[in-house]
Amino acid sequence: MAMCQLAARLAASRALAPRWPARTGHCLRTGLCLRTEPSLRIGAVQVLAAGGARALTQRAAQQSLHAAAVQTQSMYGDESMLLRAAGSSLLMMGDPHESADRLHYAQTGRTVTEQLSTMHACLANGNTEQAQRILVGMYRLYPEAMREVADVSVHNEIISGLLAAKPVPLANQALQWYDLMSHQYNVKPNANTFAILISGFVNSGLSNVALVLMQEMLRNGHTIHGMLLSSYLSDADISQIKAMAQKIIGGGAEVSAVATMLLDEMEKAEESLKKISAEPEDSTSTSTSTSSAGSSDVAAAATADATVADSVGIPAEDSTPVSIETITAATQDKLSKQQHLDSVNVSGIRQLRKTLETLDKNDLEGYGLQMRLERDTYDAALARFREINAKRRDPLLSADVGRLRRISAEWLPPLEALIEEEQRRCRKAREDGNSDRVRAQYGDFFVQLDAAKIATITILEALRLHIAPPRNNNNNGRETLQMQTLGGIKTINLVSALSSAIHNEIRFEQMKKRSNRHVFGRNISLARLATSGKLFNMALRRAKAREMNEHKGSLFLDTWSLTTKMRIGSLLISMLIEAARIPDPRPGSKSESGGPVMIPAFTHGYAVAKGRRYGIIKMHHSLSELYQDEPLAAVVDARHLPMLVPPRPWLTYSSGGYLTRDEPCMRMKDSTEQLRYLRRASSEDRLGTILAGLDALGMTKWAINRSVFDAVRKVWNSGRALAEIPPRTYDVPEPVRPDNYETDKRAMYKYTVEMREWRNNRANQHSQRCDCNYKIEIARAFLGHHMYFPHNMDFRGRAYPIPPHFNHLGNDLCRGLLVFHEGRPLTERGIYWLKIHLANLCGKDKLSHAERLQFVDDNAANISASADNPVPDAFLAGEPDAARPWWLDAESPWQALAACIEYTAAMRSPDPAAYVSHLHIHQDGTCNGLQHYAAMGRDRIGATEVNLAPSDRPQDVYSGILRVVERLIEEDARAGVPDAVTLRGRLNRKIVKQTVMTNVYGVTLIGAREQIAARLREVTDEHGQHVFDITAVPRLALYVARKIFSSLGEMFTQAQEIQNWLNDSARRISRSMSVQALESWRDMVLESKKSKERLRQAVRESRSDGRELDSETVAELRPDLGPGATRRKRLDALATKPMTTVVWTTPLGLTVVQPYRRQALRNVTTTLQSIRVADNQMLSPVNPQKQMTAFPPNFVHSLDASHMTLSAIKCRTAGLVFASVHDSYWTHACDIDKMNDILRDQFVALHEQPIMENLKAEFEQRFGDYKMPTVCWEYVARAGFDHGGVPKSPAPSRPKSKKTVREEEARLVEAELARRHLEAHDADDADGEHADADTKPAKAAAADKEADASDEQPRDPKLLAESMVLLDLRTIELIDPKKDLVGAVRQADQIAYTLSTNKAKLHEELKAVRAKYREKIAQIKGTGAKRSKKPKAKSAKKAKRGRKAEAAETAAATEEAAEAEAEMEADLGPDGVKDRIWVLQEEMKAELAAVQEKHPTTFECTPIIVAAEDQPAQFEQVRALVRDGRVAGRLVERIEWRDLVFADLPAQGDFDIKEVLQSRYFFS
Repeated sequence: MAMCQLAARLAASRALAPRWPARTGHCLRTGLCLRTEPSLRIGAVQVLAAGGARALTQRAAQQSLHAAAVQTQSMYGDESMLLRAAGSSLLMMGDPHESADRLHYAQTGRTVTEQLSTMHACLANGNTEQAQRILVGMYRLYPEAMREVADVSVHNEIISGLLAAKPVPLANQALQWYDLMSHQYNVKPNANTFAILISGFVNSGLSNVALVLMQEMLRNGHTIHGMLLSSYLSDADISQIKAMAQKIIGGGAEVSAVATMLLDEMEKAEESLKKISAEPEDSTSTSTSTSSAGSSDVAAAATADATVADSVGIPAEDSTPVSIETITAATQDKLSKQQHLDSVNVSGIRQLRKTLETLDKNDLEGYGLQMRLERDTYDAALARFREINAKRRDPLLSADVGRLRRISAEWLPPLEALIEEEQRRCRKAREDGNSDRVRAQYGDFFVQLDAAKIATITILEALRLHIAPPRNNNNNGRETLQMQTLGGIKTINLVSALSSAIHNEIRFEQMKKRSNRHVFGRNISLARLATSGKLFNMALRRAKAREMNEHKGSLFLDTWSLTTKMRIGSLLISMLIEAARIPDPRPGSKSESGGPVMIPAFTHGYAVAKGRRYGIIKMHHSLSELYQDEPLAAVVDARHLPMLVPPRPWLTYSSGGYLTRDEPCMRMKDSTEQLRYLRRASSEDRLGTILAGLDALGMTKWAINRSVFDAVRKVWNSGRALAEIPPRTYDVPEPVRPDNYETDKRAMYKYTVEMREWRNNRANQHSQRCDCNYKIEIARAFLGHHMYFPHNMDFRGRAYPIPPHFNHLGNDLCRGLLVFHEGRPLTERGIYWLKIHLANLCGKDKLSHAERLQFVDDNAANISASADNPVPDAFLAGEPDAARPWWLDAESPWQALAACIEYTAAMRSPDPAAYVSHLHIHQDGTCNGLQHYAAMGRDRIGATEVNLAPSDRPQDVYSGILRVVERLIEEDARAGVPDAVTLRGRLNRKIVKQTVMTNVYGVTLIGAREQIAARLREVTDEHGQHVFDITAVPRLALYVARKIFSSLGEMFTQAQEIQNWLNDSARRISRSMSVQALESWRDMVLESKKSKERLRQAVRESRSDGRELDSETVAELRPDLGPGATRRKRLDALATKPMTTVVWTTPLGLTVVQPYRRQALRNVTTTLQSIRVADNQMLSPVNPQKQMTAFPPNFVHSLDASHMTLSAIKCRTAGLVFASVHDSYWTHACDIDKMNDILRDQFVALHEQPIMENLKAEFEQRFGDYKMPTVCWEYVARAGFDHGGVPKSPAPSRPKSKKTVREEEARLVEAELARRHLEAHDADDADGEHADADTKPAKAAAADKEADASDEQPRDPKLLAESMVLLDLRTIELIDPKKDLVGAVRQADQIAYTLSTNKAKLHEELKAVRAKYREKIAQIKGTGAKRSKKPKAKSAKKAKRGRKAEAAETAAATEEAAEAEAEMEADLGPDGVKDRIWVLQEEMKAELAAVQEKHPTTFECTPIIVAAEDQPAQFEQVRALVRDGRVAGRLVERIEWRDLVFADLPAQGDFDIKEVLQSRYFFS
């Protein structure tokens, strides 16, 4: 009854479209009446016989296997197949302006997903009625947006919420909603839908209904196996379903058959699980070569997907929480007999040790532990805090608790109390009918998580972000630099991180409740397929991807609105500031009671940096000092750590990596456009190659190098600064203030600069010390364990490890600590490459191989000494006679130490070639970006410089640039340039290397200046003093940067031409607009004008009638003033901005969308402060300058990413252990030769494709219907000349027709839109004030007139008269303006002069011809002399006579003419006179036509319109002619929309790309 009443109420109030069931509890589709249970009636759906049901299941499985096995050849065995993986068609998406979700956001200020998240929160809080009301209302109000966004997972949430309602499940309404989603909303149910319904009815005791629904599931093409893989089924649900089937197995033929089939399928699944559980780990962990797999492999894999055995299931909910300290504890126990780790000080080791004991027994336990590590991070932290607080009063128990943990644990109780109080207020606000609107807005989300866990997350996140801000490819350490500058972390960063952590934990809590052994087993099965190499078969991968897509809607991923995030995060920070207290560290500070004075651990304030005011959260300095030495396991989040087991394979765009997180495979910088393309590409199976590459990288098993770790630990404990390990204290003395500080401005400036640098260095040392502590803590935790780095990619396709703090992309310390877990015999070639690798790490990578080998042999004693005693105690103690370890002088010291240890161990073994090596050996490219440019342009000179062409020894492009720069500086020094004199002889390769490397990636002159300045500050003399004056460094750096840019232009002309073409193409695209968008905006502006005029007319009429317009009338006349008008106006205003971003497809089929747009900012008022935050849901204009400058480097990055992906897949299928750091490729020493062959083959295969030609063709197809605003100039020749050739003033214009006026208005609107697009790059902010649209045409017209007036200059009539020549317009050949603009302009003047002259002559001759024939006709009529004279006489007398006399004369003349005509007719007859007159008229017509042909007055020619950028030199000549008055016409500015066209590609050189195969030093 409740559902029917709800439907009636909604239908009455909101005119609902859905038709609700007429009878209570009746399902429209199935015909089930639930009120008749247990005597169940079966209606429309007939119960299938056992054979039919089983046939449905078998047929569905066979169809799936057949579709997967169509392509039996492995795609990954052929490079060309890899390059064609995505298909030849382009992935095209509609204009983002027209998306339904955008329109919905304009009307409501919230996305559809955000409003659906409110519905989800209502379900979580048990308010099912409100949830249904929200969903039904949204379908009614926003049907288009709902069809675009709301998928089956949304309806599954509703059904699940109804069946989980308390105190009684709403089974009737759940079944009704199932029927409604299928028929009314056209949403097809999936296996999850049936899993929810079946388990719900089984738990409700309606077994027969569950069986009928199971038959309905089979009829819809789903299988029982698919149902068991639903995350909505728990292990208890599966047990209930199994018990139900066993109970009714004898209850009748039809029902018994279905139950029997169900039991058979479940037993098969259990048997498969037992096989998986019994399979040893070693059978899948080794790398093997994979051949092509056929349909048998696919079938075997399909039947292998089951669940783990009951004894190896998911850990129970009440099991001990697991954290990173668990791993550390097990490591400590395991290694305690070998050597004690001084820095270990972890509580709770004994309690957690048993949990870790299973890690070394079975990989299934490893998966269980990994899942618990990811899920129980905050549970373990909460338990640890409570344990510390329990021990706090007992000195003996709390002896092993560090001060940092003890202080942070004390914050938990007061913070938890504050959160509980706020949650109580939120619930009360909801019960009171949302009386408190602010709390009602975020309250449904805030109450979903336990207060203690929220408090724990708040504490840990605040500590974590202050210890180690995120350092990844997107910010490159900018957050750390900002912390140093501002003195704290920005409020917006902490608020965002905190709200995201709370949101993710809520999701994890939901996932805990929705998981079972079947899903767990499927993940293990997929991981085993990936580690065995079978998942690199295309047919099998596609089959698994289809299965994953079927279950991708297993959990609705809600999205919090921007306001909710900001308010929840700010609220928790405010509570933390109130609750977190620490003792005042100042000496003698005591309270009245004698205890310590407690002061806030965190404070909120403001700081100014670069002219902007930021809110900051600042940690007390005494608290931050504890980070440098205490173990940081307490704040290490397992969700940011390497994995203990192989990552989930990436089968779809969001199903891979960590076991419990569904995140996109791409880091998109909040680009909604890129997400749309990624989803579409995944659904169309275009990402197979890219995702396989991520899997190939993620399956590499790593371990910690124990020998290197011991050396690191020793240096760390000493507190000395050594090899990227910062010192414990910053002992550089503070600069001394000079005596003339107040009087000498130069001294004042120098001291200020030195002081600022000293402070920055001190803050940087502290930050680096904390970051290093973080890395060492993670390495210590994984000692003795293997690890994996799951990978994702950026928007260009470049792969990155997901763990942000410790991975092989990190600094030299991280790389030195890592080795491959799998070892392989060195072999003789392996020893060769190990020596080469060691020499490279020592900076000898530009020597020949023979010279590098000799270098290692010459330093054999130093290498052995480094391996035996890496860090001598005497050296650490600072003894003056202690020798400095040899390995510290290497370019990469920690990696060099690892190589020394490996080489020494191998040489001391009985058979060095048989020594099992775990060290990763690197092959690095030579300025990889320039390599790709040289390959694309077939540039032989460039190819030689970057080692693409064969040579006897490696070429050093950086040294080559340095030589050119030094030559240019020497020339300037001889000319007396002061900066050149200062720099002469003081530059080195390191100074120019970074700028040369990044120039090809689009570094600006300012960016290059900063790079060089940092290197110049490092140049010191033998006493350690700066060589260059610190105040002069920026100026010197800018000078050197300009010289480097000039040198690059000399050496790499081909690369420069390609880069210029890419820049120009991006500039054109970013300023363009689709024809549809242009027309829509133009019509919108014109319609707005009409609606305003209608409203004005209505207002005038209402005032004349003495009444006022009601709001409904106003809304009807002006719909743009209704709800959401402000947001709509802003979105409409965006149409006047450039909105088109550069989009291209990589050779592997990945569609790349550049994310560079101007931020749309919003102010969100919170309890802490007003936060100005970027609104990523709101469309914003592109940044044309950034789009242009970033495209060349991004395009090259997409190419090197494609090369890396191809190489990774090929190496994996060839059985190599492989890792990559962009253009640096790693494998075992024995496999370097194989990897080198693969790298060359894949590079050649990539560049044998017509990359640039394909790119241009794609642009022409993708942007074929786009237009670009262009500033053009039309040469308008003078229409009138006097007889001397001097132009005369034009005649007044005639009135224009309405049609012409409308066309002119539309043209002006388009012209103004084009103008604003061109000016968009000057806008400082996307939210700036914009003029009213109706005033734009007037402004455009005024601008045109102003431009016209600017070209009006006095002209010399004599000069123009001398240049005028009559042309024969019948035989003239027009000059093409594109070839000769000046000639075309002069010809236009001549044509105008000729037409004007012809018009005058034509007028005279036509007048004479007409007069002649009038006289002849008059003679024929007999009145020649009289009629020719009388009009003159009359004309002479008109001035003297009155009207009466004139009328009398006219009558007399008429009478006389009639008499003469009568006489003529009497002589010739009536017909003769008419015939003679007709002949004369025809002769006159012929003669008039001849005269008109002789003197043409019209001439059709194409207007001379030119864009200054197309012909700059000739355009300036024409402009000078107009300005000097040497031509008669004028230039009129025309901003118009022109078709988007692209320039011709640069010509290619003669380099043969296959020469790369013979280049010895291509990678070395």
